[in-house]
Amino acid sequence: MGFMLMLLLVFSSCLPPEKQAVKRVRIGFGDAIARQIYDLQDRQKLDSLYGFFHHEDPTFRYYAVLAMASVGDSSSIDSLIPLLSDRNQDIRLACVYALGQIRSPRAELPLLEAFDPWDSLSESTAMNAAILEAIGKCGNESYLYSMASVSTYQPTDSLYQIGLANGVFQYSLRGIVHPLGTTRMIEMVADDRRSEKARLIAATYLARTPGIKLDTLVPELVNLLRSEPNPDHRMALALAIGKSGSELARSSLMGLFPLEKDPLVRCNMVKALANFSYPEVKDILRTAFQDKDPYVGMTASNVLMEIGDPKETPEWLIYARMTKDPWVKAHYYLAVSRLCPVYLPVTRTAVQSDIRHAVENLNDPYLKAVYIRALGKFGWNFPYLLQIWNQNKLPVLKTAAMEAIRDISDRPDFNIIFGVSARNVRKNLAQYFITSIESGDVGSMATAAGALRAPNSGYRTLIHSDSTFRKAMNLCQLPQDIETYNELSETRAFFQKSPFKVKQAEFNHPIDWGLLNKVKENTRAVIKSSRGTIILKFYPDDAPGSVANFLQLAESGYYTGKVFHRVVPNFVIQGGCPRGDGYGALGYSIRSELNRLSYDIPGRVGMASAGPHSEGTQFFITQSPTLHLDGRYSLFAEVETGLDIVRQMLPGDIIEGVEIIY
Repeated sequence: MGFMLMLLLVFSSCLPPEKQAVKRVRIGFGDAIARQIYDLQDRQKLDSLYGFFHHEDPTFRYYAVLAMASVGDSSSIDSLIPLLSDRNQDIRLACVYALGQIRSPRAELPLLEAFDPWDSLSESTAMNAAILEAIGKCGNESYLYSMASVSTYQPTDSLYQIGLANGVFQYSLRGIVHPLGTTRMIEMVADDRRSEKARLIAATYLARTPGIKLDTLVPELVNLLRSEPNPDHRMALALAIGKSGSELARSSLMGLFPLEKDPLVRCNMVKALANFSYPEVKDILRTAFQDKDPYVGMTASNVLMEIGDPKETPEWLIYARMTKDPWVKAHYYLAVSRLCPVYLPVTRTAVQSDIRHAVENLNDPYLKAVYIRALGKFGWNFPYLLQIWNQNKLPVLKTAAMEAIRDISDRPDFNIIFGVSARNVRKNLAQYFITSIESGDVGSMATAAGALRAPNSGYRTLIHSDSTFRKAMNLCQLPQDIETYNELSETRAFFQKSPFKVKQAEFNHPIDWGLLNKVKENTRAVIKSSRGTIILKFYPDDAPGSVANFLQLAESGYYTGKVFHRVVPNFVIQGGCPRGDGYGALGYSIRSELNRLSYDIPGRVGMASAGPHSEGTQFFITQSPTLHLDGRYSLFAEVETGLDIVRQMLPGDIIEGVEIIY
């Protein structure tokens, strides 16, 4: 017996290693077959990818399944469903994510059938949590109630709490809410036994979701705002409190504002004031304009435009003239120009004179662009704006001028402003937009095309030539001008009253795997800017195409001299546009990589996009958690050091160079 046992042991030890089953997913693209699968994903070769769904190596099944999350084709649902029962948990989770990302109601039932109501293992809980999030992306309204009603999990069940929070939040992003879902989110925010991630998702839901009732919960939310140590949570809580419009909410926000040390939290406190009447908050608005951080003053200008009293424009003009910070001053004038009524002709003349003086004398094009947009707040400036558009060659100024003309065109009070001249002004604007579309300037073309589709504008009755749009579309160079092409195509369809289908760029830019192989754990990108240095850490295993693309651009010196052309306080900074206005690209595009990483912390780096698979040279860096971007924008890096620099950026700040340290 002992001899037979020894013989069996010797025999089994002699089996060749390739015959032993592979059980684990190997993350990374060192394997040639894994790279092949990713290249098939890039080329969107679905039939070839399906062939790997049943490969004996779980690594290849995993990458083939995960590819469907980025491809987003509903025809893959039937092929994915069997993988919900795969013996490997990583593959099951990838399948759930892919089905959610496809966002089709057809994925709802198989996801529900994969949910284990009796789970007792951590693997089952992870699966259930992922399913809850996926159902939030594709499920019908009735399942939101069922999701929010489950009470078998404890607050300390972190995975489940995160899954529930994500599910309710994803429903809200589709405009679907239920009072019970809101109640569960409030419970999460208030309970420090819950995971930080779940509480952040819940707070974001309360901040972003329109139409939810929070009035009776203001005292609890105010106490949380006072005691919450995490500024990311306080940002969301400030917006949630403001929604009630109650006296307690107003007095609490105004009382806590001067005590708040984080400028981004102060931004949201100011933003929340838009829910109150102007007389109640005008004093704190004035304080906000004087804040030492320009972002706070810039945010205050938006609130002033929304709720300000036109009669008090003369007073605000005095403060605008006294303001020292150039960016706050420019945004001050943006608000004052919008507010100033026709029955204050002397003030209106003074405001417009100040703005024109700034436009004609400022050297900074990005600062000048703010004043150009301020001109668009006064309807009768449209001829002067066309003159600015004609005289300037800088894309950022041409685009700003056309955006200002579009703002005039889009005003709901257009007919009141122009009175008996409204019809003639419409004819003038129609000609302006056609001239812009024929110009070949892609930023102006896209802006004008969008303006012509405005509801109730009447441009359909004024423009009858289809050849204008066809010729303009032919002027677009694809793939780099895909955004403008689609804007023109949609407007053409609008005028023809025909269906519009978004055009996607064909595959044109393979991943440089040799370059990606150089990326190690300690590889970093050092972005040197006019404000300071930002150091990025990459995610090559999650977004290899985006990482390789960034490396190629950086090593070629492309980013040197480019600017951060877009800065939205407390949201993102965006750079890398060759035109400097957001409409530029080089002669290629890369594919979207919609991985399972989350924009749940500030300093995440993603690829800017004008639609699926239109990414190229532009990237953005988040200044705060931006969970609504999850699964929608390729996330490929994070800020390791320099987040304070990210939060100081202003439009036009220069990228002096990007150095890659391997």
